[in-house]
Amino acid sequence: MNILWAITGSGAYIRDTVHLIYELKKVYDLKITTVLSKWGYEVARIYGVVDILRKISSGGYYEELLIGDQGMYFIGRLNLGRYKLVIIAPASSNTVAKIVHGIADTPPTLAFAEAIKSNVPVIIFPTDFPGPNGYMYSETPCYIDRSLCKCFQELGICSAMEICPVNAIVLIDNTIPRIDLSRCIGCEKCIEACRYGAIKCWERIRLKPRDLDLENIEQLSMQKGVYVVKTINELRDKVVELIGEGIGQSFRNRSRN
Repeated sequence: MNILWAITGSGAYIRDTVHLIYELKKVYDLKITTVLSKWGYEVARIYGVVDILRKISSGGYYEELLIGDQGMYFIGRLNLGRYKLVIIAPASSNTVAKIVHGIADTPPTLAFAEAIKSNVPVIIFPTDFPGPNGYMYSETPCYIDRSLCKCFQELGICSAMEICPVNAIVLIDNTIPRIDLSRCIGCEKCIEACRYGAIKCWERIRLKPRDLDLENIEQLSMQKGVYVVKTINELRDKVVELIGEGIGQSFRNRSRN
């Protein structure tokens, strides 16, 4: 079964989503084409999941990993019925707003538009769904806690800086280390190297969704052929449900022939 998966530029739930899709691919033997917006790729890099994405979409036929405008050239497959399901997860508030207002200028938003035109079901996992307490949750990229960082004061060197494979830890005023997110690949090697425990990655933070974003999600959920999920567990369950329906339909079609 061929699936088109689109990733937007949101750090919320991206690590959980990538690991979920990887497990589903292995269990159900799926072919997954992954398309990322420009910032979708940047966020995937920062959050350390690019290597897993390359396992999910290893470059074979219908298993391409497409970044930015590369993805635009493959959207036509939707019109030909080549994909049986589109997943947009995680979907940033910006992407949801564009979809609701009919804007299709990125691979994820164009995939949505063409899927609806072609009667292909779409699952969307918006990042701004609040929990029972009214808040949503996200994760921080890697950063250095200044209150704990004492490497230069006590040692004169930074072991985390020396071990970083992409030189993402840079110095400010020659004494203050900082993680440059334009280089960071989220490999976590710096966490183990820092003897002071000053480097933090993937810390959970609580955020308050805007009323406007919640209104957009509500409008999105009313569209035909669209399945809006609120949690990573709902995403898993809905994907499994639609995969099962797709496999069953494929079997019925073969039986008729």
